[in-house]
Amino acid sequence: MDGVTYYLYGGTIRKCKSKRGPKKSRTEGEEKSSSQFTEVRKMWRIYRRATGGLPIWRTWARATGISKSDSAFHSVNGGCLRPGKGVWAFPTFRFSMGTLEAPVITDVARDGWSVTLRWENDADRPKASASDQVYLGYFYNTQPRSPQMITCHNAHRGDGEVTMEIPAAGQPDGTPLHLYLFFGNENPDRFSPSEYAGI
Repeated sequence: MDGVTYYLYGGTIRKCKSKRGPKKSRTEGEEKSSSQFTEVRKMWRIYRRATGGLPIWRTWARATGISKSDSAFHSVNGGCLRPGKGVWAFPTFRFSMGTLEAPVITDVARDGWSVTLRWENDADRPKASASDQVYLGYFYNTQPRSPQMITCHNAHRGDGEVTMEIPAAGQPDGTPLHLYLFFGNENPDRFSPSEYAGI
């Protein structure tokens, strides 16, 4: 008030000169950065619900020395999102990151809402165990702000392929799908980077 700030300290009212100047308006760059940050935060909340609390990004943050899982998600996927629109760069978006070996997709087929993915299946080794669980993240092309995920309970890395029924969710027949195949160990506390396939 009148250039003086009043505050309570140790039960006593004190005052000092207000050091704050008038609030400056934000630049266009600051506005864009703020909008981008807001979009990533929204995506992060929806993504966490879709993955049912799998510790994918917490594990990746720990492995890379990043202090928080949402910061790790932002550093990898921030450029794939546009304010107010969601994901625009589907092929570069990462549904998962991790230290297990990534899948190498060799074939993708679709029949209605049923999708089949095949991948290379090399020898069983520490970072590519045949028993690794298969996960499939996906977006409907019409919903770039709504990631979804299926845990393929009866499919493992050693199978070399998986066929899953994607819920139609009221989408028109033939709506393009953006698929993200990745693996997790049995615990699950280790994951692979996701591999993209559009169909």
